[in-house]
Amino acid sequence: MPDSPNLIVGMQTMDDAGVYKISESVALVQTVDFFYPIVDDPRSFGRIVAANSMSDIWAMGAKAITAMNHLAYPAGKIPSEAIEELLIGGAEKLHEAGVVLLGGHTLEQEEMVYGMSVTGLTDPEAALTNDNARPGDVIILTKPIGTGVYCDAMINEGLTTEQFSLFVYWMERLNMYASEVMQRFDISCLTDVTGFGLLGHALPIARNAGVKLVIRSADVPLLPGLPDLLDRFNPSGVCKCKEYVEPHLKMPENLDKRYFILFAEAQTSGGLLATVRPDQAESLVSTLKEHGDTETTIIGRVEQLDDPTVFLEIE
Repeated sequence: MPDSPNLIVGMQTMDDAGVYKISESVALVQTVDFFYPIVDDPRSFGRIVAANSMSDIWAMGAKAITAMNHLAYPAGKIPSEAIEELLIGGAEKLHEAGVVLLGGHTLEQEEMVYGMSVTGLTDPEAALTNDNARPGDVIILTKPIGTGVYCDAMINEGLTTEQFSLFVYWMERLNMYASEVMQRFDISCLTDVTGFGLLGHALPIARNAGVKLVIRSADVPLLPGLPDLLDRFNPSGVCKCKEYVEPHLKMPENLDKRYFILFAEAQTSGGLLATVRPDQAESLVSTLKEHGDTETTIIGRVEQLDDPTVFLEIE
């Protein structure tokens, strides 16, 4: 595989975006993402796609600057007005983030997908990666978990109006604000919680740094009604990381297994997962809450690795 001394972050660590040094003071940060509709409202779906797509840039502690649309849909089967609303929704979030839309690409296929490729900038020495967690650090999560279950409940008319509003609100909320706050603190490691779920994104952090992440199940913020909603709405197929994390995970026998399902399920436009010095943790949480990430919570700690095969523990 072609390599370069200017490649700061590639594919080896399963990080959120690639980072390529172009000068002593500037590095490009690049990512791409797309997925199927998760809500029925086209404009809201556009906002969610943009928030999710840009999140990988902010998860590197970088500034997003440009984006390109990637859209595929069955031409003639979806009204042009709906496509227009979709693209307007995406543009609204780009505008909120100060990101310039350069263009994009459209193709025809039976299933609709929408996404964006996003480019950002950072100092080559300042990129926040997922491989530097330190024993003694505290683990922080900025958004509640549960979008997979909520999506299944929505499809089956199992969400209240208030639950649906929260579902959409958190997916549309930009991680830009939390990322900007975190750069004022001694953050050792940063990633976002999306397609691999909380556990699937925590595992590379632990494995890359050679540490163990201990997650306190009772402290992980959940969308209202969880885990009980899981008894009626089980989003089969979204726990993509179950087999990936189980060999490296320790759980007590009496743990409510619904927590494992929630922590393993894929999230859409989830929050930032960070490790920070323990003496700064409470101040970081309060500052994040003051700036709008009101569900930010300390969910665990980083420990020395005592078993070379167990990188994650739920208690």
